[in-house]
Amino acid sequence: MVPTDTKRPQKNPLMYQIVLFLWLCAILYFDPRILALTIGPENIAAKISVIIFTLLLNLFWFYAFYHLVIIVFSYFKNANGKPVSCDMFSSATPSVALLYTTCNDFNENAALSCLGQEYGNYHTFILDDSDNKEYRKKADDFASLHASKVTVIRRPDRRGYKAGNLNYGMSRIRDYEYFSVSDADTILPSDYIEKLLPYFNSPDIAFVQSRQEFNQGQKPAFAQGLGYQIELHCDHYLKTKEIYGFVMFYGHGALMRSDVLKEIGGFPEVATEDLAYSMLIRQKGYRGVYAHDVTCLEEFPSTFRQYRKRSDKWIKGTAECLIKYYPSFFRNKDVSGVEKFDVFVSAASLLLGLPFVALLLMVGMVLPYFYYHFQFQGPMFKMPLSYNGTFLGVLAGISSNLFWRWDFFLMLLLTLAAPILPAIHKAIRDPIGKFRFIVMYTFVFYATQVSSAFALISYLWSRKAEFPVTGDIGGKRAPDKAIIMTELLFTLAFLSISVITRNVWFLSFAAGTFAGLLILKLGFENRLVRISAYIPIIILAIVIMFIGKTLQ
Repeated sequence: MVPTDTKRPQKNPLMYQIVLFLWLCAILYFDPRILALTIGPENIAAKISVIIFTLLLNLFWFYAFYHLVIIVFSYFKNANGKPVSCDMFSSATPSVALLYTTCNDFNENAALSCLGQEYGNYHTFILDDSDNKEYRKKADDFASLHASKVTVIRRPDRRGYKAGNLNYGMSRIRDYEYFSVSDADTILPSDYIEKLLPYFNSPDIAFVQSRQEFNQGQKPAFAQGLGYQIELHCDHYLKTKEIYGFVMFYGHGALMRSDVLKEIGGFPEVATEDLAYSMLIRQKGYRGVYAHDVTCLEEFPSTFRQYRKRSDKWIKGTAECLIKYYPSFFRNKDVSGVEKFDVFVSAASLLLGLPFVALLLMVGMVLPYFYYHFQFQGPMFKMPLSYNGTFLGVLAGISSNLFWRWDFFLMLLLTLAAPILPAIHKAIRDPIGKFRFIVMYTFVFYATQVSSAFALISYLWSRKAEFPVTGDIGGKRAPDKAIIMTELLFTLAFLSISVITRNVWFLSFAAGTFAGLLILKLGFENRLVRISAYIPIIILAIVIMFIGKTLQ
């Protein structure tokens, strides 16, 4: 147990105070205009639709300020965690177990990085969940070449996902004060252990999470295009949460205390064991810190299919964690309000696909049905009824009204751009690389909203979260045909809305959803197919340009 007299650093509420203040200002400024639609002869269903639409807008405005403020703070604040010389260890060189987890995706370079540590007192354990004979042999051959440094551990079943694998491995390991978790693609720096151990400078520190960066040696074009997302998250989100929020274990690249894991009874055997573990140890009085000066390399999903698989796992696993573990975390009096708020807000950000699809249906179908003059004029909403018949004429004929003015336009731009502001900023120095990331980010956003929505619906209906291994070479199970058909129907629906209402904004959603299905089927390495990923951002740029030009 943590000593009761341990002085823990207090989380600063300033960041979220600013987020909430800006959000409240936006609500007070914009909402009265929209809610004015409830004043009229329309029936109660129409008025309820307006209220739901307003609430959905408010939700996405909150996340616009959430991303904006976190990123701005990241440029001015450094993490609290500082390695110092201390006498926290039972010996000068405490024992460390490096746990390398693999399931049909053994990576020799990553495994070798576990053996290249400058630190002396450690041993590598390969926790092999593979059922593919070829990958089991690779692990065995590697271990035989480094018999004094490597031990392979296999469990009799695969229950409990990755957490079950880790728990079984830890049950077979004795007398190691610390352990580290590596995924199959994690490449550790040679000074990984040596630099992370000094961060354990307080008895309430349970783990130290290292910084992660994209492994530039990964060749697939899809991964090259989106790999910067790893660095962006660590340098701008994880960095600020050290001071203003909740530091969670990210499932790999972290050095951890064995006694704390034993105290909580092992990793929770759920799909998102990292978040569940982080909440459980915090309720016990422990915490994690972020080591910004220690960088591990990791790979990004190589294909769009793997990316979707990982996204579905995160969505279902996060929903499971919020339902099973967040209530007790929220009630715990020893956890600060800032941390409670940060965990909920950060986790819920992964579940926005369903409300976003609901917002699109409200804008494209429900409100135009109830309100003949529902004309938030501009491509974001229904276009004016009078136009000269040409595509450019439709765009150029937009005029301002009570609802759709330059301020609403700026709010829209902020909502779209806030999550990728660091990429926009760095595009000045690296225009090609960062423009490619912005293109790919836009594509996957449009291409995954429908599937993300149904991943959440699937979990809420079945209450089953799965753990598909992203890099599992043998895991080639295609997405559910029902989901594919649903995405095709939404593609047709978005296209129909765009044509019928002359709302060109919906054309980008139709193009993005269809491009996603095309790339899912034919692969991103096909250069002709790859071009389809550029279509959503081209349409988006055209829409934004003409809205900006015609606003008064």
